[in-house]
Amino acid sequence: MSRLSELYNVYCKFINFRFIYILEAHAQDEWPICSARWCPTGVPVKYTQTHTVEERLTVAKDFIRDFNFPMPVVIDKPEENLFEKIYASWPVRIYVIDKDYRLTYKAQPSESMLKLNEFTEHLQSIIQ
Repeated sequence: MSRLSELYNVYCKFINFRFIYILEAHAQDEWPICSARWCPTGVPVKYTQTHTVEERLTVAKDFIRDFNFPMPVVIDKPEENLFEKIYASWPVRIYVIDKDYRLTYKAQPSESMLKLNEFTEHLQSIIQ
């Protein structure tokens, strides 16, 4: 997350960022695995799947706090998971939507990781 936070800090003057919390990928009640995502406190991230707006907001707030995340965060409503259904954003994606609401970039993960060099180049092309 630190690299994404760095990119946000550099480009937020030019680009309107949003981080969208969709689903808990390895919820303890659905697909529990030993989480490779460790919080800065050294405690593994463990949550059950969220089913209400209130639950999802709680998890999102915990994420913002625990990772000191600077980007604005919004949630996909758990009753519908509409963003996930439309954009197929699981497990992780980065999208760039221009001012005319056109999708101009979609990052594809490789081995559950995103390489941010291509994304950085796209951001650079936008502000030039």
